[in-house]
Amino acid sequence: MWDLEGNLKVFEPISVLQMINLSQASGELKLETADNSARVYFDSGKVTFAGIENRPLKLGELLLKEKRVKKADLNRILKKRGKGKKLGTLLIEAGVITEEEVCDAIAEQIKQVIYEVVRWRAGIFVFTHGKKPKTQEILIDIPLDHLILEGLKRLDEEKQPI
Repeated sequence: MWDLEGNLKVFEPISVLQMINLSQASGELKLETADNSARVYFDSGKVTFAGIENRPLKLGELLLKEKRVKKADLNRILKKRGKGKKLGTLLIEAGVITEEEVCDAIAEQIKQVIYEVVRWRAGIFVFTHGKKPKTQEILIDIPLDHLILEGLKRLDEEKQPI
């Protein structure tokens, strides 16, 4: 059973995000469109984790793009990677990257999810109170108001004629 559900044509993602933030709710917000889905996790109204099905960059790709890891190191860790441990944890344990750098990269991924979700105008949402991410070992505490403002800014810039 869900605690809150609705249509994104009626309640746009920004409204839903703000409502969860203002009520200081904790749980999972799942948003679905015809071709994508995202999950945003909250703790007392603050975003702690987010994931999206069709994400632009996986963690390893993002770390490479930002030149935080070398391709050889990433490939070595990926080859050893078994089930259970996350890439970020393995990179930290191998001394390839610091926990702070992994947290920064995960925070960037979370931001990108929110920026994408803010653009959605059709689909459904479901909020389940108290639900936590199953597999995320590193959780981030990101103020939602800054994410929404940046998402709106990016949306506005997309609409501007060049």
